[in-house]
Amino acid sequence: MTKRLTWEQTRVVRHDAGHALIKAVPGSGKTTTLVKRVERLIKTGVEPGSILILMYNKSATVSFSDKLKLALKSDAIPEVRTFHSLALKIVALAERQQLTPKKMLITPGNYRYDELVKQAYRVGCSYDSGYIEQSDITDFETFVSRCRASAVTPADAAADPTFSKIKPEFIRAYGCYCELLEANGLRTFEDSMIEAVSLLRIYPGLVARFKHIIVDEYQDVNLVQHEMIRLLTKPDTSVMVVGDLNQCIYEWRGAQPDFMDGLFEQQFPNTTVFQLSCTFRFGHELSLIANSVIRRNSSKLTRLCVSHPSTPKTEVKLHLDNCLSEVLSAIATENGSQAILSRSNARLTEVELVLRLCGRTYRYLNGSSSLYSRSEIGLLVVGVLLCVYGDLRLIENHPCKREMLYGFLREAGIRWQKGQVKEALDALMTQVDVFSVLGRLFENSPHQRERLERLASVRNKDDDSVLASNVLQHLSLAGFIEGVGSDSVRRTASNDRLRGVDRIEELLISNPIDARTFLNLILHPQDISADSEPITLATIHGSKGLEWDHVILIGLNDCEFPGGKPDSGTQLPALTSESISNEELEVERRLFYVGITRAKHQLHLVAPLDESLTWWLKKRWDSTPKKVPVATRFIYEAGLTACSLTSQSIYAGLLEQQTTEFSKFHQWYLKDLQRLRV
Repeated sequence: MTKRLTWEQTRVVRHDAGHALIKAVPGSGKTTTLVKRVERLIKTGVEPGSILILMYNKSATVSFSDKLKLALKSDAIPEVRTFHSLALKIVALAERQQLTPKKMLITPGNYRYDELVKQAYRVGCSYDSGYIEQSDITDFETFVSRCRASAVTPADAAADPTFSKIKPEFIRAYGCYCELLEANGLRTFEDSMIEAVSLLRIYPGLVARFKHIIVDEYQDVNLVQHEMIRLLTKPDTSVMVVGDLNQCIYEWRGAQPDFMDGLFEQQFPNTTVFQLSCTFRFGHELSLIANSVIRRNSSKLTRLCVSHPSTPKTEVKLHLDNCLSEVLSAIATENGSQAILSRSNARLTEVELVLRLCGRTYRYLNGSSSLYSRSEIGLLVVGVLLCVYGDLRLIENHPCKREMLYGFLREAGIRWQKGQVKEALDALMTQVDVFSVLGRLFENSPHQRERLERLASVRNKDDDSVLASNVLQHLSLAGFIEGVGSDSVRRTASNDRLRGVDRIEELLISNPIDARTFLNLILHPQDISADSEPITLATIHGSKGLEWDHVILIGLNDCEFPGGKPDSGTQLPALTSESISNEELEVERRLFYVGITRAKHQLHLVAPLDESLTWWLKKRWDSTPKKVPVATRFIYEAGLTACSLTSQSIYAGLLEQQTTEFSKFHQWYLKDLQRLRV
């Protein structure tokens, strides 16, 4: 970013009286603007201790604090906290004054927390298996977070009709979860937020007065966090919030876009609205595409996202029906950071196998691989082992053996009776003969024995030099794969798992490797010496707030994106493109917007071959298709061809000669670009 502030940024820095709502596009330099704002406040005599700055996560607070110290040339800076950190401070003050009982904080990752969640899940869901898949726990935790973000009690959830589609087992488990916390004198971060808000209502003088409160990423705040800000505000307090409605993608976790879209101005009178509409992250082509997509949402665009003249060009490339390995080869010689982003973790499983095939180094954004937690992977690994070797010897000492066995048992299409999954899983952990274990278990069940005989027909059918794609075909013909997503244990994104199997089959057809190589890719990947920065793998949700030089966006077919809700704690299957509501579609469109705006120099869009899209691009159209397309509708809406041509004209300085050739929307962009240059 340039050292000189734009006139939009300068207006924010010099804001004097009243509250302020800042609508900032991706890469608009809001951090620099806020630092300059704080610097000006202190230079005009405001005490650092009377300023509170709330950031969304710990890394953001550390980064912002460092920048403040550098700008102020002092360690005496205002208080910079996360919402959770502030809540814990308020609760600790109340504990010392004996206004609230003392409790122990437990956090995700703490063994007591993990055990408590699993115990609540087992009780609520009447679940007796010794192993619970992590995705099931994640779904339950997401539901709990959603309830806590709105201060919803188990009784509220049971009575509220808006929770009618939630599994009743989850609501029972939530009730048990709350009871266990109370009985053991424990609190979580979410509990501390609710408790802090309650304390501020009863004891408004519990914390010191703040003359200025600044809140970053305001589009992500939930009801409890918004209420905390309101209760901290005194008559003479100036509140400044910064966010982007178009990047509100955490509604399933309690975020409420209405706070950015009118509610803040209603609840905080005398609010001045500012725009930071100039991005320093990417060039005109990507700005045009991002605007073209997001303008389809119902929230009115008053300002477009416009690239600063100093921003370098950003290349946008569409890859139709290309396997990922070809796209990776295309950017192999490029310098800079690289990321592969997906709407779901299922797609990243395929990516991980491709990267292992290509010998490329990678890392997950959250630090852990999702490969072995995918139940379809467990099914395929066990299936290939049985087809090639006849038993489980090859995974006897594998650290993720239990996860893979559980995936096999879950997806094998077997109708389990109570207690049988745990019994089978425990037996297979110590024995290598699958059919012997299951044969004893189903000795008195003719139907199950018939299915086992069908599965046993693949035993030792191939050797490890046979193509892995052929082995999977043999497994499919024997009915080995037909149980995927059939809810053998619990309903959890069955369509997602089926697509996972299809992707792996397609990958093996396009990359003819033998069964031995396929197993080694999964079970014993080779260590690769890294001469360059590893490729980052992340979901789009996880990528928010980050940026990379080169971004590859995958899984861009319309049956998946737009897709179902991230929270799978409902009785309904994942939403199809035909059934998705307008509100859900707008959330998905914002997710696509966030994904594409992570790129700085290159954006690669990997989509399936779609003849209609080819025609769309040829005609330079940018509208939503009336019929459900093959490639995601968001690429249709992007108007890639028109945006590319307009961008070329901007960089070539040919605007005056060609203005009449541009659409009204592109003319709007050019006017905003000219306005920002003034």
